[in-house]
Formats: sequence, C-alpha cells, structure tokens
Amino acid sequence: MAKSRSGSIPAVVREAQECLKTAIEAETQNRAEGIKDLKFGAGEQWPEMIQTSRELEHRPCLVVNKTDSFVRQTVNNMREQRPRIQVHAVASGADKQKADVIAGLMRHIQTNSNADVAYDTASDFQVRIGWGYWRIAARYTAPDSFDQELYIDRVRNPFTVYFDPASSQPDGSDANWCVITDLMSREKFQRKWPKAKLVDLRAVGAGDELHQWATKDEIRVAEYWKVEHVPDTLLLFSNGDKRYRSEVKQEDLDAAAANGLRVVKERDTVRRAVKWYKLTALEVLEEREWPGKWIPVVPVYGAEYELDGKVVRYGMIRMLQDPQRMYNFWRTAEAELVALAPKAPWLVAEGQIEGQENVWNSANNRSFAYLSYKPQSLDGHQVPPPIRQQPQQLPSAQVNAAMGASEDMKAVAGMFDPALGAEGQETSGVMVQRRQAQSDKSNFHFYDNLCRSIRHTGHILLDLIPHYYDVERTIRIIGEDGVPDSVTINQKQMDPLTGAIQEVLNDVTVGEYDVVIDTGPGYQTKREEAADHMLQLLGTPLGQKVSMIADDVILRQFDWPGADLIADRLAAANPIAQAEQNLPENIPDEVRAVIAQLQAQLKQSGALVQQLQTDLKYKLSVEQMRQQGDAQRTSMQDSTKRHDIESRDQTALELEEIKGHVAILLAHMNDRREIAAVEAAAKNDATH
Repeated sequence: MAKSRSGSIPAVVREAQECLKTAIEAETQNRAEGIKDLKFGAGEQWPEMIQTSRELEHRPCLVVNKTDSFVRQTVNNMREQRPRIQVHAVASGADKQKADVIAGLMRHIQTNSNADVAYDTASDFQVRIGWGYWRIAARYTAPDSFDQELYIDRVRNPFTVYFDPASSQPDGSDANWCVITDLMSREKFQRKWPKAKLVDLRAVGAGDELHQWATKDEIRVAEYWKVEHVPDTLLLFSNGDKRYRSEVKQEDLDAAAANGLRVVKERDTVRRAVKWYKLTALEVLEEREWPGKWIPVVPVYGAEYELDGKVVRYGMIRMLQDPQRMYNFWRTAEAELVALAPKAPWLVAEGQIEGQENVWNSANNRSFAYLSYKPQSLDGHQVPPPIRQQPQQLPSAQVNAAMGASEDMKAVAGMFDPALGAEGQETSGVMVQRRQAQSDKSNFHFYDNLCRSIRHTGHILLDLIPHYYDVERTIRIIGEDGVPDSVTINQKQMDPLTGAIQEVLNDVTVGEYDVVIDTGPGYQTKREEAADHMLQLLGTPLGQKVSMIADDVILRQFDWPGADLIADRLAAANPIAQAEQNLPENIPDEVRAVIAQLQAQLKQSGALVQQLQTDLKYKLSVEQMRQQGDAQRTSMQDSTKRHDIESRDQTALELEEIKGHVAILLAHMNDRREIAAVEAAAKNDATH
C-alpha cells in the first residue's frame, strides 16, 4: 500500500481528503442554500429573527405551505411519465434480437432494484434544492452463488456525495472522482473490519484534514472513486475484435496467430480505469478495480449557471421563498386581526340591565335563547332596546395583498390554475390542455435533465453488462409491456463432431449498442389511448380495411377478460397473423411486416390458384358432360332418324304387301262374285 512521504497515512487517503476539501470549498454556497431550501419546503418559512420577536410578543407565525404543493405537482408529473431506456443495435455483432434481450435485462435490473425509488428520490431533491443522485452497484444474487446482479440504488441524502466540481456534463459522465461518506458506529465498524485501526482524533493530533472524519461515538467511512487515464495500445484483429494490449497475453496472441487470427492494426491510446476504495481517515479498508469506464454515481441537476467562476445550482423552492413569506405574513395578519379584535359591544341605556348584569356580561361568550331588559324612558320618550355594535371588518388591502402574493407564487412557479386543478378562465378542454402544457413547459428543464441522467445510466449498464453477465445463465427479462420472460444468454452451440463452438446465442458480451430515452406516457397509458383511437377508427372506411387484416391486433389492445383469447382465435383465421408467427424472431419489424404481407398474399394467391384449378376442372367436367350429351343426343337423333327411315321403309313394304294381299283378296272376291253370278244365272236359266 502506498505511503505518503510525510507520514504513515496512505497517499490515496490523503488524495481522497484533498478531493473532499475541494468539493466542500466549491459547493459551500450551494450546500448552505440547499439546506435552507429543504427546511423552507418542510415549513421553516419565517425568518429566525422575526419569528423569535413575534413569539416573545405572543403573536402568531402561521405557515400556509403552498411551496410544497408546487414541488409535489412538478415531481408527480415527472413520476407519471418516467423516462424509459431503449437499446438500439449499432455495429460489431449487434442485432435487434440481442438489443431486445439487453433492453429486457435493463428493465429487469430496474424492476429488481426498485430503480423508480432511486429516480424519484433524486428528482425530488433536484426540484427542491437543485441536485440529487443515484448509484449503480453489483451484488451477489445469493450467499452460495457466484452470479452477480446489477442494482440501481437510491442516495437518500445527497449531501453525503461530494462530486467532482470540474465535471461540466449535465449527466456527470466526465467526472474524474467522487467521494461518498457514511457515518458508522464504532461497534459496527470494529465488527466489520476487526483488524482496522480505530484511532481517536486526539491520537492523530489536530488538523483540518481529519476533523470531518471521526467523532466520539462514530467514525466516518468513505468510498472514494477515481478515474485513471492509463496509456495503452489498441489492437484490431482480423475478425474485427478490438482489445487492449494490457488485456491480452503474448501466449494468447501466439495461439490466435496459429489459428489464422492476426493483428491487422494497432494504435496508441489512453483507456479509462476506474478504481474504488473504502477508507477511513487513516487507512484503506478495501480496494478494487471497477470493471466499467464510468464512475457509477449519476447526478441529476436542476437549474444551474456559472457566476464568478463558481457553479450555482438551485431548484424550485429558491425563487418561491419571498412570495411564500409574503403570503404567510398577510394570512397571519388577517388571523391576528380577527383574533385580537375586541368583541362587538352592546349599547345599553342606564338601568336597562339592572339585576341581570351577569347574563349580559357573558353575552359575548355564551349563547342565550333570549336576553331580557327593563324598558326605560327619557324625557317621556321610550329608550330603544340594547343593540350590538357591528364587528370590525377586515381591511380590503390585506385581503388583496394575500391574493397578490398567491398569484406571485403561481407566476414564479410557472403554474396556473388549470395545472393546479382549479377552474380558470378557459372555456374549452383544448384551452385547458394548452394552459396545462404551458405550466409543464415552465418546469420542463427538470424533466429534461432527468432524461439525460437516465440515459447515462443506460450507458453505464451497457458498459457493465458484458462484465457481470458474461457466462451462460438463464435470466429474467421484462418486455416493454411489463410481461416477464426467461431467456438463456451466452448459450454456446457446440459442433457434435469436433466439440468446437459453432455459435453463441444471445451473446451479450459482444456488439456495439446505443441507448435512447423513450419519454411520454407509459405502455399501459399508450395502450388505453390506442384502444380509444382504434375504436374511433373502426367507424371509418379505413377502419374497415384495417379490421380485415389486423382484427386480432386491435382486440389485444383491450384490457377486459377474454380479449386475448378472442384475439388468438381471430389470428388463427388471419393469414397475415399466421405468417408472422412462423417467421424467425431476429428479423426486423419492418422486414417482418413486409414478409408476412407477401406470405399472406402468396397464401391467398395459392388458394386462389387452387380454387381456379378446381373451377377449371369443374368447367372441363361440365364441358365433357355437355359434349357427351350432345354426342349422345346426336347419336340418338341419328338412330331415331334411321329408325324412322327403316320404319318408314318397313311400313311401306308392309303396306305394299298388305295392298298386294288386299288386291289378291279383292281379286278373289271378284272371282267369287262372278262365279256366284254365273251360278245364279244358270239357276235362273234352269228354272225357266
């Protein structure tokens, strides 16, 4: 361990103490004002001298804390639309499928570590005092496991963080050091580090460099992060991989050359190495090298500007203090005026309450059903009954002053009645929305800075994932819709014959990716809005066309029971949906949509061709039947004609034969008649 020349205290401890001094000197004004802002927002809104003098005089000091409501309005608007980290593939082995896995892993990390609490705590301090922090840590998943998980932890007290004042980036990505302090009881300290020296202040002597580090019952333990810029050589291999020479051994280079892998280019560069130390005022308790290239402490700033060489940071409360004090003063004056004003007296003629003085003396404090008096006369005229004087009225100037202070607070905060839930002069929903949007724009810099810090958090996670998720393991990922799933990362596909690695599925250790921030409403809100828009679309001619090709997609947007079941049944009958289900997962969405459309069209064309073939076959069959019918009909007609001809010929022959027979019969009959006539004539002759 390195020792300083002037004593036994390690050099890194003195270095951390110097950084702490630098941060305290640079941030003294901001920290002092920040503490005032916190106390003011918590209700300490009267100047101390004025409050003390009023209390000595037993005068009220009312606090009508409208400041805190303005802060909560701004913070809750940011909670309602939390920025979301999205991952895009860039180059060097990156693709959309692995980008989706990494994005799902990041959502798991945020969900598993309750990152929304860290974001909300930091943004609350950002709006109140002008800055807040969260941090990224790595912890083992179980006492008996070697697997580690990344976590996003909140920083409950931003005043324990001393950030590099030379950092100028709004997300703190260029910081070179950071000190985080924590007071521990001496008993806990000895239990955790039994071999560490527990030295009292008097043992090391007085010194400004040590008074911040120990008390009688507690000892201050600090985490010291520092970035070292290490000269190195960057190597580019023939397969496109890039490695630092300090990370590659010579035997690895020789083995790679034997396998045909060679270095094609190299250049001198400077790499970032992050070191972490746990230390006290006297010694280093723990130390290690952090695998990432950024300090895993992320600031989120409010408004800031540079004045006289120093950076001034502030939140919303800083500018609300004066109008809030005025509002408290005038409201207190009103209450004081009413409370201390004398009771309205009774005007009573002498002798009217004689004998009933006790009742009338308590008339201002008690409620009586009636008050009796004795009528009196003066110079023969009846004296009017007792009457009460009118109570003292509030001066209109005080009332107007309180209203003016309230309006000043709205103007300073940039929030108007519609944004605060009150009715304004707006007469339509569109005007109300525009006024609300104007209020959001007044404080949009808080939300925009939060987006920048969360984006840097995504970069830190991208940088750390290859180090902490570098072996084959099954992890949980969470989709954009919040639905969890399990996936195996770094899954090696082996050649069954040679045993060599053919492919690594879901390899999250290679590839270049970038982070973008998705803002606006969350998935559930977008889903509800999409369902409303789709319902409106279905009533249009375009909606009818959409429902023919995406009816299952429309139905999945609804959140009532059975919607997914009906959508599955519709998808089973939708050729486009069936085609999409059969496509590989690593195809981009745009290409997937085109392929699914073409496959659906091809399937429809195939069905049409099959139908046409069936129809053609049917038409051919009908034509053949028609031709056969015509042939049979022609044959029958020919047969009929032949039969008719033959029948006619036969009939003619038969008629001729009949005629011949008739002629013969007639001839025989004529012969018989002639014979009969001759015989008759002969008989006649014989008779005569």
